[in-house]
Amino acid sequence: MRRSFIRARRAPGAAARATGIISGLAIIAVVLTGCHPAPDPAKELESLLATDREFAAASVARGAAEAFREYLLDGALQLPAGSMPIEGRENIYREMKKGAEGIILNWEPRDGLVAASGELGYTWGMYTVEARLVEGRDGGRSGIRTGKYLNVWRKDDRGRWRVLVDTGNPNE
Repeated sequence: MRRSFIRARRAPGAAARATGIISGLAIIAVVLTGCHPAPDPAKELESLLATDREFAAASVARGAAEAFREYLLDGALQLPAGSMPIEGRENIYREMKKGAEGIILNWEPRDGLVAASGELGYTWGMYTVEARLVEGRDGGRSGIRTGKYLNVWRKDDRGRWRVLVDTGNPNE
């Protein structure tokens, strides 16, 4: 028994056009998926450390609570020494605002690390808390305490470094 096959006839140049269309779609797909060069780890760490220093300067200039409110992510977590964790930027702000009069929190990052993606990193360093004499609070005592801190940072949707987790402990 003889089988017959029917061959579809293609218009001249159809294969070339199909190949061109497929190639064009592939290029568009690559462009749309964000073919970005890998971030430079040294530049990302430099940027992160600079942001941490700006954060510290804001704390001294405007107060720690206001600076934290600006530099924390909405879903941030604070792990204060000797206290329960505090979740959420606004909750952290409210807790820090209590008794903040006369308190100056400053720090200096010592080092850090940024993930290969350039989206997550951490900084660590030393902090000082200066309590200035405020009448009617803490028996009128003043003094300076020192400690260590570690902050985990993530870039927000605008590409700015913001704190995801804040923790520290005193040297005492």
